[in-house]
Amino acid sequence: MSAFLRVEKLDLYYGDAQALARVSLEVPKGEIVAIVGANGAGKSSLIRAIAGIEKPRCGKIQFENKDISGLEPHQICNLGIGQVAEGRQVFPSLSVEENLEMGGLLRRARAAAKRKMGEVYAMFPQLAERRTSSPARCRAASSRCSRSAAA
Repeated sequence: MSAFLRVEKLDLYYGDAQALARVSLEVPKGEIVAIVGANGAGKSSLIRAIAGIEKPRCGKIQFENKDISGLEPHQICNLGIGQVAEGRQVFPSLSVEENLEMGGLLRRARAAAKRKMGEVYAMFPQLAERRTSSPARCRAASSRCSRSAAA
């Protein structure tokens, strides 16, 4: 089976500073993959390269067996590849559900938006429980739960 997303021998530099050195990974269709590492390990640089925001010096990025290495960010986004803001970078004045609905605003995403929302809630049931809460209230509740569990 071919990979849904494949990164091969990616090198990325910021000026003379190398951020990624020969990074390779494969994501099979239907799988969820996490990228973990210490601060400064290159996680964000890898995601930015896949999204077309940063241009690698060498290597190849394939999505559904098509080379997307030289595409512009908007072209990559139109293929269905995007980033999810972390932590406090969501829209704090919107509810959890409204934040998720933001992904369905693109014309190509509208038709499947309701089905996809159901899939997200099935995968992450705590989001369904908090759909009308603001992200700030969810963070505060998670923080309280973490502190209680540690005590």
